Amino acid sequence: MRIFSLSKEQRLSEQAVLTLVIHAIYQFGNSLSLIFINLYLWRLTNDLFINGLFNLIAILTQGITTFLIGKYAKKKDRLIPYRYGIFLTALFYLCIILAQENIVHYFYLFAMLKGVSQALYWLGYFTLAHEVSNGQNRHRYLGWNQIVMSATNLSGPALAGFIISMNSELKGYIIVFSLAFFMFIVSTIGSLKIKKETVHHKDYYMKYLQLILKRKPKFFHSLLGWFIIGFPQGILMYIPSILLYNIFPDEQVVGYLNVAFLSLSIISSYMITRITNSKSTVKYLTISAFGFIFSSLFLFSEISIWTVVLFMSINSLFKPLQANAYAVHYFNWVDVLPLKENFRVESVVLRESIINLGRGLGIVIFMIFSKEINTVTVPWIIMTVMAIQLLIPYFAKEKW
Repeated sequence: MRIFSLSKEQRLSEQAVLTLVIHAIYQFGNSLSLIFINLYLWRLTNDLFINGLFNLIAILTQGITTFLIGKYAKKKDRLIPYRYGIFLTALFYLCIILAQENIVHYFYLFAMLKGVSQALYWLGYFTLAHEVSNGQNRHRYLGWNQIVMSATNLSGPALAGFIISMNSELKGYIIVFSLAFFMFIVSTIGSLKIKKETVHHKDYYMKYLQLILKRKPKFFHSLLGWFIIGFPQGILMYIPSILLYNIFPDEQVVGYLNVAFLSLSIISSYMITRITNSKSTVKYLTISAFGFIFSSLFLFSEISIWTVVLFMSINSLFKPLQANAYAVHYFNWVDVLPLKENFRVESVVLRESIINLGRGLGIVIFMIFSKEINTVTVPWIIMTVMAIQLLIPYFAKEKW
């Protein structure tokens, strides 16, 4: 079929495939433990505020670190923060293994280490993603990126949930964190195979942002879009797993449900790699926004296993569509800015800093209006942040 045939320009380079493989190993380690860190804290404290504060500190630290490290990454090499990000993530899990239940007393320090490691990794990875892809194959690369993330996030929670359920008390959590630590060591070694790019322009151009916005004022709206996209992401980082665990207090069930949700994301991501194109970005963003709103409607009837599952299932179908479409829109913006590819690192710094501010604000909003699992306020908060996503296609309509 013609729809499945690929031109030479659409095919991924060897370096592009290598970055995806390393990213898969990294994400598998992350997926083993990410949702279970929040459940681990929940099991130890039964305090939604501590969970929220942990995620808030991590996100704000990530945003601040990204902004501060951008200049160094540009002047030295984007591989340095990338590799250190993987290494510090390994260190984060090693510290959890050593601290075990004492993580509760130092959760803010763990959150800061998590934020720094995530900032370094994603700054390096998104810079690489722009570098190893182009206008002809970027939808394809980012689609495979979504598949990699969904596939690893699918298998990780299932395996982690099984391990935790097979061990008494909190021993299973420590085994999972140890396995995650090993995966990050492997991905650190793999990152050494990525070739160093020869860059002639090593000046850090963030100081020209104001001038760029004067030349391209609509670029500001593309940045604002990341801020809005971050609202629901911050909340959904930890609330769904806690909701599911409260309804069905079994880590294995939570892990398997995440498998189901991410299976839907894989299907959605695969279709994105085959049928999407840059010309229909606004349409994709509009569809995904209405999909998010529709998913949140079920929570108004009651907070139960079936409503939470429906909410997460529908959300999982539309999340890859929004993420892929807006990433392509943003990368296309970078290609037409006055400095073009020389502003690549700076554009990633802006994206990561701004989206994390949005995530942080989403968590703050949830913490203010719902200090516990309140069945009245939770649906309204989620519906509100989902409805705001309707602004995203409006921003994407504005061309350079």
